[in-house]
Amino acid sequence: MADEQKIVVEVPSDRGYSPVASTAQVSRLEEFKKGWRNAIALPDNLADLAFDLTASLTIPALFSSSWVSLPLPSFIRWGVMVMLALSGVIACYLRQAIPEIETILLIRLGLIFVGVLLGL
Repeated sequence: MADEQKIVVEVPSDRGYSPVASTAQVSRLEEFKKGWRNAIALPDNLADLAFDLTASLTIPALFSSSWVSLPLPSFIRWGVMVMLALSGVIACYLRQAIPEIETILLIRLGLIFVGVLLGL
């Protein structure tokens, strides 16, 4: 990308054409942060919000109830524990890296925690 030539846009004016500086590109880190903000944000539509909150409660409840009641092999239990540990590390990283999503992330984690408790 460093080899690319810059594109100069010429805008017509009353004195002829004049070059206009191109807008600054957003860094990849800002794009990453914006993507996570959009992914974690609660939906604006009331029906989508109700579905999202219900899914945040029922899916963890289903998993935790099957964890307790079904005889799962130990390798599946260990795999789930490793997945939960990795999810916790990613959540801690996101909480520190993108401070704007801290409250929404904590709300979502709280809903998941309540769902786990409901399943037990």
